Amino acid sequence: MSLDFREVKLSEAQERLQGGDDFFLYYSSFLGGYTRDRLLMSVPIDDHIVHRGDGVFDNALCVNGNYYLLDQHIERFFFSANAIGIEPPFSTDDLKRLLIQLGIAAGRKDFIARFFVSRGHGSMSVYPHEAISPNLYVLIGKFSPAPERYFKTGLTAVTSPTKMHPPISPQVKSVDYLSNALMELSAKGNGADAAIGVDNSGNITEGSNKNVAVVGKDGILRIPPPEKILRGTTLARAMEMSPELVKKKVISGVRTENIPLPDAYNAAEILFFSTSFFCAPVVKYDGRTIGDGKPGKVWKAFHDLFNKDVKSNKKVLTPLEVTSIRQVPISKQNQNPNLIAKLKR
Repeated sequence: MSLDFREVKLSEAQERLQGGDDFFLYYSSFLGGYTRDRLLMSVPIDDHIVHRGDGVFDNALCVNGNYYLLDQHIERFFFSANAIGIEPPFSTDDLKRLLIQLGIAAGRKDFIARFFVSRGHGSMSVYPHEAISPNLYVLIGKFSPAPERYFKTGLTAVTSPTKMHPPISPQVKSVDYLSNALMELSAKGNGADAAIGVDNSGNITEGSNKNVAVVGKDGILRIPPPEKILRGTTLARAMEMSPELVKKKVISGVRTENIPLPDAYNAAEILFFSTSFFCAPVVKYDGRTIGDGKPGKVWKAFHDLFNKDVKSNKKVLTPLEVTSIRQVPISKQNQNPNLIAKLKR
């Protein structure tokens, strides 16, 4: 890379940003609508989400024309925003309606919606009160499924030397993912697929963008205490599914408790839960073989349940249909008249 001192013309920027089909559509409350022009898919440099990491985000997966667990993702989004003192100038219903509208406008059945709310633009300082008002940004983009090998042969993981989320609660899905990125850097440096964090007492916590669960040789499915991990929507759905696995004797029960590293090393199975792949098995951890070194029966049971869930469970699916928009109440508290995207036919 050369640091050229020269003025860049608009035409040159347009040419540089041409091509690529990863981003289908972008919405910005700052701009007052949505766009398909990559040149306009931007965030003001003085928005505090850029120069201070002062904002939160969430993702929602759309599969075959249906958002999966959309209400749960929106609820977590507002929880995260409120936890750091950001009051979005729109309601959960407003956001849900917008995401459905944007999904329809994108003209795709399969994509991932990434939505962000910032403290706002208006200054380059650290002071929140200098931001004018929160901004909402939504990117409707290409979703790349996890490699098939994740499910056929399983993943490898290492313990990360990086501590997660100090000093903000791990339950907040903040845009500040530096520690998460450093976790993945350590994983790659050690030839592993992923990294798992540990707390100061040597108990496992979570991955960089995934929750972790451990199945002991006693058949108990164990997850770390909620105050130590992100409020994973996929993990929460797995917990709702777990009574069925108990009934089928796939697992013997579920516990929320600290999981020391030795317990993870000696587990029958280690599972990752994430929006991007639902459930994936870890077959090697810190060089130690987990179970028989192959994806296990608990992973297979969750894998099958999630595949069925995302295809046919209407209780957790939000169709990209006009009727879905009409079913969402119109908030009388909406303070931003530009929030609702105007669909172009």
